[in-house]
Amino acid sequence: MKAAIFTIGTEVVDGEIVNTNASWLARQLDHYGLTVTHHVSTSDLESDMKEVLEWLVDKADWVFISGGLGPTTDDRTRNVVADVVGDELHYAEDVWVALGESYRARGFTVTDDHKQQCFFPKNCRRLENPVGSALGFVSTIRNTTIVVLPGPPSELKAVFARGVEPEIKNLHLRKAKLVRWVCLGITESGAAEKVEAAIGGQGLEIGYRAVIPYVHVKVWIPEDRAEHPIIDRVNEAIGKYSVAAGTDDPGRVFPEALSVISDYRLMIADRLSNSQLINRLRDLDIFATHSVGFTNLPDAPQLDDSVALFVLEADEQGHVWASASVSGETMRERLIDPPYTVDLNNPRAQRYFTEQALHRWARFLRKDM
Repeated sequence: MKAAIFTIGTEVVDGEIVNTNASWLARQLDHYGLTVTHHVSTSDLESDMKEVLEWLVDKADWVFISGGLGPTTDDRTRNVVADVVGDELHYAEDVWVALGESYRARGFTVTDDHKQQCFFPKNCRRLENPVGSALGFVSTIRNTTIVVLPGPPSELKAVFARGVEPEIKNLHLRKAKLVRWVCLGITESGAAEKVEAAIGGQGLEIGYRAVIPYVHVKVWIPEDRAEHPIIDRVNEAIGKYSVAAGTDDPGRVFPEALSVISDYRLMIADRLSNSQLINRLRDLDIFATHSVGFTNLPDAPQLDDSVALFVLEADEQGHVWASASVSGETMRERLIDPPYTVDLNNPRAQRYFTEQALHRWARFLRKDM
């Protein structure tokens, strides 16, 4: 079953705000088995909105609209939807009464302009908004369901959770299990070549996404298929490159592994990445959870049982090494060269080795040698 996401707002198309609503909605819909085929945004111009909506209802079984439900003159979504589905807008007195009570309880004054939010297509189903004033609604045209949600992200999520999610969940559309691999040390095309050779031609849906330096591989396995033989074949093809299996930041394996030495002071020696390692540790919030210092090798401080040393460096031959020393236990491992040709001064190579070092240090801390 196909779904389209239609975001309305001049502030979206002109780049004033980032369209987080589309990303969030897409993840929810995908989770429940709807296939999102389109993301479209327009300005608040009615003619543009109508043109896009008429196009989308011929493309999707569900169209999810966000934005344009407020009280101002540029909030025209309800008018456009009513026009497209062929419904008249009807005034809802009960919504006006509830709106006035809500505003007065918060110390605000409701004005006649707010009455705009009390009009809905005659045959729609209204959607409650537990955190805001703009109610959503659901209309239908032919075989397409149009779900209209408010634009503020907190309101969109609340309206979706209360009035839309239960209905989609009850469709029981999820017929395939999504299995993920996050790879490091291989290109997107290289991963695709190996995976297709392993399980191609079996009618499986397979997806790839490069997030440098990682490559994400996704395989949807139908519920009527045995999953273990498929997973085993993919593991055989790309298992040596796989470093994670989820959607979270793969580099989080390092701060998670640091929990075993939570009382240690971290000493970092970075002789390679031109501060990329430091910035990455900051992104992973390690400075908030550990005392961190920096050193230049070979003049490292005398280590004791309260200091853990992590080193990223290159030797004279241009080989890159990750080293660590914790409570007398040490490791030093040469890292795998990138699957692309770049020198060590290239930021892409430095990011690649930084990420690889995080995973190698995490395995050392977990004793997963």
